[in-house]
Amino acid sequence: MQKTFFNIRNIIFDLDGTIVDSKKDIATAQLLVLQDYGINNISENELYPHIGKSLHETFSSLLPLELHSKLDEASEKYTEYYVPNSLKTTTLFPSVFDLLNILSQNNFKMAIATTKRGSGALRATNHFGITNYFSQIQGSDNIPFKPNPTIINLILEKQNWKNEETIIVGDTDKDILVGKNSEISTCGVTWGAMNFEELQKFNPDIIINNPLELITYLIK
Repeated sequence: MQKTFFNIRNIIFDLDGTIVDSKKDIATAQLLVLQDYGINNISENELYPHIGKSLHETFSSLLPLELHSKLDEASEKYTEYYVPNSLKTTTLFPSVFDLLNILSQNNFKMAIATTKRGSGALRATNHFGITNYFSQIQGSDNIPFKPNPTIINLILEKQNWKNEETIIVGDTDKDILVGKNSEISTCGVTWGAMNFEELQKFNPDIIINNPLELITYLIK
């Protein structure tokens, strides 16, 4: 029998890899940074698993130890490259717009919790005409990154949402773990950074393979 979440009224979405397919634009900017430091042996595909991590964590993994004094500089370079080109190839994932519309029509409340800066998240949601679906678009400006629960708690407190009525939907281990750390339900999606088997290791409450599948768990 399918597990259901008919008590859920509030949905917190991750952005990159969940709502928008931004991996090429992100990886392109990361490659440019690496090339600035003479690193030319990493492919675009190898960078995709780093999406959703903080820039500091990403470049800690990608730059050799002797360049770790340049982590802040690398993060600044990334921002310089990424911001003006952030929507060149980025698209909404198929069916996401339909999902948001159906959830809104059924009176679900929605928010975004992203590792991006708030301004970058808003730039993307404005571009795709989906900003008004969300009660709050919470970036990670000056707060700890997922899986620290701060980002979720900020949304819960500001929106006055109950933990037991809230679920996070995301494509990485950090999304699942931040949900567990903030004591809300968790949903992994397989169209982003991680596949079913990789997500399953972190024991989300549910895993879905396409956006509209979420509705079958939330609406009778």
